Amino acid sequence: MENYFKKAAEKIYHEAKNEGRLLEGLSLDQLKEIALRQEGVIQTQLGSVAADSEPMSRSAPHTKNNIDDPFGEEEEELALQAVEYLSRERIISLDTIVGDGRDGVTARFIIPEPYAQLAYALKLLFENTPAPRVVENPTYTIIYFTDEAFEANKKKKLIDKDITVRLWMGEKRGDQVKICRNTIYMGEAKKGVFQFESWRVKMIDKSGLFLHCGARRDYLWVYDLEADRPELKEIVTGVAGLTATGKTTTLCRKLAKMPRERSEMIGDDGGTFGFDGSYAAFEQGGLYVKTEGLDESQPEILRAALSPDCFLENVAISRYPYMPNFHDTSKTGNGRAVITRSNLELASQGLRADKVDYIIILTRNPLMNVISKLTPEQATMQFIYGESIESTGGNPEEAGKFKRVFFLDPFIAGNRLEHAMIFYDIIRKNRIKCYLANTGTIGQEEIKVTLRQSLATYNDLLRVQLRFSFEPDHLGYHYPIKSDRANLDLMVAYNLFPDKELLKKKVRDFLKGRQAYLEAFEAKYGRIPEHIRESLPYREDMISFPSPETTQIIE
Repeated sequence: MENYFKKAAEKIYHEAKNEGRLLEGLSLDQLKEIALRQEGVIQTQLGSVAADSEPMSRSAPHTKNNIDDPFGEEEEELALQAVEYLSRERIISLDTIVGDGRDGVTARFIIPEPYAQLAYALKLLFENTPAPRVVENPTYTIIYFTDEAFEANKKKKLIDKDITVRLWMGEKRGDQVKICRNTIYMGEAKKGVFQFESWRVKMIDKSGLFLHCGARRDYLWVYDLEADRPELKEIVTGVAGLTATGKTTTLCRKLAKMPRERSEMIGDDGGTFGFDGSYAAFEQGGLYVKTEGLDESQPEILRAALSPDCFLENVAISRYPYMPNFHDTSKTGNGRAVITRSNLELASQGLRADKVDYIIILTRNPLMNVISKLTPEQATMQFIYGESIESTGGNPEEAGKFKRVFFLDPFIAGNRLEHAMIFYDIIRKNRIKCYLANTGTIGQEEIKVTLRQSLATYNDLLRVQLRFSFEPDHLGYHYPIKSDRANLDLMVAYNLFPDKELLKKKVRDFLKGRQAYLEAFEAKYGRIPEHIRESLPYREDMISFPSPETTQIIE
């Protein structure tokens, strides 16, 4: 099939260039200057750039790709519309590298001049240099344009807005084009690169799997039983989770406390897990973080969000002297900031790790323990079930509701079962240990799992000071029975349900939802191998409630 998205992208670029309407090869300072001339874009008292987007979140209900949804007349019309509407505009073409450049991947963003703040934000996110860059043949192209329906959309709910977002995945590098009609949300560009990276790694380069998973590296003193003394060890931990489950916070906090110890964040949002167990992040310049309630409890992120070279999207700004207020969510709960790695003390120098030791899967569910140990089979099923809650970053109207998203990643294209089996092979062959962490509430009274409790838990885990039960709990997980820093009394969900009949009812309802999801999944993608699908319960007869006298433990 002819790639009319790619043709449209090339036509838009070359026509604008030939007619003198193309602004390309601009430095960060030049982009900032152009952005601040646009309507609705302001410079805060701190020197940062602030603007609102329309809509104020991703347009998930209006998004399709050509793998899962074959393209037809609507998409051909969209490509023609993009060419027509952008033929009337001065256009900014921003070229960036993706990742650290070692994979030879680049991205081009085509943006109408009135939305220059997007180019500024994307330069901050993907480049660690303010210098200009122009590439000859970009790997990925992302196009923004708006039409007559844009203004009317502002008064409508997301689901009712006249928005079209389409991604052409392609069979080789360079085919990948995303067209965004009537959205000027910066996250569309970021997640476009994210989705194209996922497709490239798995289906084009076949080098591993791209996961919605950040990573951190810690150098910690860990007691070595063989040497019978503490050793300073390098530990790399992947952290996977949907938006608003605490992924960035988990990745950007110091665990290092003792002499010579060190903690650093490698990547925040997604990265490539190679077949050899390695990790590579894809954003070299910065992080795109939620700012809702950002305060001194997250000092590293707060400092970076208050720096001059920062882009604030949908953040409440006070009237003159124009200061951001991260506690005011009246505009949206999905306020965002692009912060630079150079302003984040914990950011590592490079974007890669040779070997991942642990993967922590984040969820929010009162039935789940603060942390549970998973077998490779259970980790694979946990990712398949993708259990969490909706956030304002995905679909604001559904925020707070329980949801299931395969691999905690709304951006996967193609056969999901194949995706899961690649993951299973990587973690099994490289002996990557996996855990499930609950960052929401726990127990009958829905007690908040505090950040302090979560960090204490991860500290215990990485220092090998957590012990887990031998027998499974009410959901088939191995639960913590010994810890050093974390409060064990508030870690095990079963113990925090005094009314066991209520717990059984909640578990029954939960498993019904899981079974329905599993049946729909297998009907679409094929049967999951037996030893994997049976590793976590999906029917009531697969569980038994733990006996309190269990004393055996597993390491």
